[in-house]
Amino acid sequence: MWKYYLRLSLYSLRKTPVLSLLMVLAIATGIAANLTILTMHSVVSSNPLEHKNDRLFAVQLNAWDPDREYFALNAIPPQVTYQDAKALFDANIADEIVVMRKAGVTIQLPESAEPPSAYATRMTTRDFFSMFDVKFIYGGPWSKNADENPENVVVISEGMNNKFFKGANSLGQALLMDGEIFTVVGVVSEKWQLVPNVYDLNNRPFEAAADAYFPFFFSAAKPYQTWGNVQGWSVQDVRTHQDFLQSEYVWIQAWVGLNSAEKKQEFSQFLESYISSQEQQGRFGRSPGYQLNTPQEWLKINDVVSQDNKQLLMLSFVFLMICLVNSTVLMLAKFLRKAPEAGIRRALGASRYSIFFQHLTEAFIVGIAGALVGLLLSLGGLAAVRTLYSNYENVAVFNGVTVAAAILLALVATLFSGFLPAWRISHAAPAQYLKTR
Repeated sequence: MWKYYLRLSLYSLRKTPVLSLLMVLAIATGIAANLTILTMHSVVSSNPLEHKNDRLFAVQLNAWDPDREYFALNAIPPQVTYQDAKALFDANIADEIVVMRKAGVTIQLPESAEPPSAYATRMTTRDFFSMFDVKFIYGGPWSKNADENPENVVVISEGMNNKFFKGANSLGQALLMDGEIFTVVGVVSEKWQLVPNVYDLNNRPFEAAADAYFPFFFSAAKPYQTWGNVQGWSVQDVRTHQDFLQSEYVWIQAWVGLNSAEKKQEFSQFLESYISSQEQQGRFGRSPGYQLNTPQEWLKINDVVSQDNKQLLMLSFVFLMICLVNSTVLMLAKFLRKAPEAGIRRALGASRYSIFFQHLTEAFIVGIAGALVGLLLSLGGLAAVRTLYSNYENVAVFNGVTVAAAILLALVATLFSGFLPAWRISHAAPAQYLKTR
């Protein structure tokens, strides 16, 4: 029977091509706008470290002006000073410890005739790679000893490996970084990318992963160019790099992995003891002295999903409803024009059930067509967003949410725009149309 309904529906749509096209476009426009916003929102609001949410913690230390509140986030600086980062690392209490910063470094092949280019790098400790599930195509992280006594080793991205080594296994190869020779020990897969990049929300939360990674404590010996945020609150006489390292400037991100409640308690006790000792030196005059934030809490504190994002998502659903109402009005007008034909069929023995499902089938075809066109338009919308906003390259991407939402919205569009018109025409009294005939 459904084949018969399908044949009748296609015939009806061909009889009114302009009206049918308007209904499809009305649904497609609403679905495209909604899918574009919904797809980006699903990525923005996700927590890529959800599976570790009870084990990883962003460390905040409240080493700020005791007479003034910190002006953003949860009133505690999101980064720590170098001296505090060193103390966290040297404590050797956490199961995993990451202190890191974003730096700009010039990189080229040794003896290359081409001028060096500056790249976004991350100076970090080796636990970064296990803590944030970094995937390698060659090699792996450097040794623990390379953290404690910095060695000239580097992990590069797959893109950089393709550029300098044509995609070959580059382990053991040399790169010239800010004038020093570094040896490649690992190559990170281009498929690895945390979105949002929870580990560093002080910069743009959706920027691409670093081009290279090398040991953090090279920061002690050389003032690599800082590409991250640097904040301070006191007037300090900073003349040398060592002055900067001992200053109250906050510019380093700190994370710890604590695999049990006991370990978390032990680390908290260390922080309390450390802060108490620093208070005697005139530091940490604010309360609370520290905070440990799960990835989910960190995303919320940094307002990655802002109120504007949520309102935009709601507006996209309102726009979709408006488009579906327009489609419903057009479909109702079309079906009522066919009321005499339906009346004659009813008089000849067709049931209300048959009339209803015949017209609902036509609405279903319009809904599916609208969803398919809307899906194509949403792909164009996502491409436009990527073109306009370079930092959204990892956000405005086609994913499973887009497909699932398109299917769901097609069903919603069919039921919403087709149910009332199909019900109205199936309940039309056939007698009045027989008299006019």
